Amino acid sequence: MQTLIPILLLLAITVLNAAEKAPPPSSWTDDFRDVGTLTDNWRAYGFLASGIDAAHPLGKTVSGKEARPEWWQIVDGALRGQCFPEEKHPPGLRRAISGNDIRLHCRFKLAAEGQIGISIGGPNPIVEKDFNVAGLHIRADGITAWDNDVLHPKGSPQAAELRAKGIWNRKFFYAKTEKLQIARDVWHNLAVELRGKELRVTLDGKLALTYTTLCGDVPKNDIGLQPGGKSKTPIVSWFDDIHIESLHADKQTPQ
Repeated sequence: MQTLIPILLLLAITVLNAAEKAPPPSSWTDDFRDVGTLTDNWRAYGFLASGIDAAHPLGKTVSGKEARPEWWQIVDGALRGQCFPEEKHPPGLRRAISGNDIRLHCRFKLAAEGQIGISIGGPNPIVEKDFNVAGLHIRADGITAWDNDVLHPKGSPQAAELRAKGIWNRKFFYAKTEKLQIARDVWHNLAVELRGKELRVTLDGKLALTYTTLCGDVPKNDIGLQPGGKSKTPIVSWFDDIHIESLHADKQTPQ
């Protein structure tokens, strides 16, 4: 028995270590009815207005337990995100995924002056960081695909100067916008598919936007959610019923 106990402990530790090293699931669903699931599976982050200075123009970066609880809350079985006028950048929420080609389904609801953001992260070879490789902003007047590129060509004197100063050689830009009328304060169904570099967005069952990303074909690490908008008062955005699935070569997009 004395020999058996150490063996069982070793097996238990081996199983735990394997579980920690295992990649995140390629398919999962969250209906935001369980606060514990939100805490365990999602990572909140944001920028505190109290930390704005020359070195931190967006504010102090915080995440996890340091994040403001007001940024993300479960209310009536749905996820409510809030951004505040004193903050320079909206907060975010991220959850790990795996796979190359993916599809995201969710429901969302916009406030009067609000927007929602969806981002997909992976090892971005352009900015040479684990960062977003595709993203969307959705407002009441349309859907915009955004992307990231270098600010100066790699190997250029300007890029070398930024590197020497510890400044990121990155340019965020709006790549493509489709004008639409999206009703506020009602739930909408959204499907986002990234197959290779091709981004395809369906809103309420209708194709809304397509865009060829710069590097969306890399393996995916996580997805992100963001509230947003400009107002003198806090803005609320809503998400619910998120489902992620990995796409396969033989699984074609329905027309």
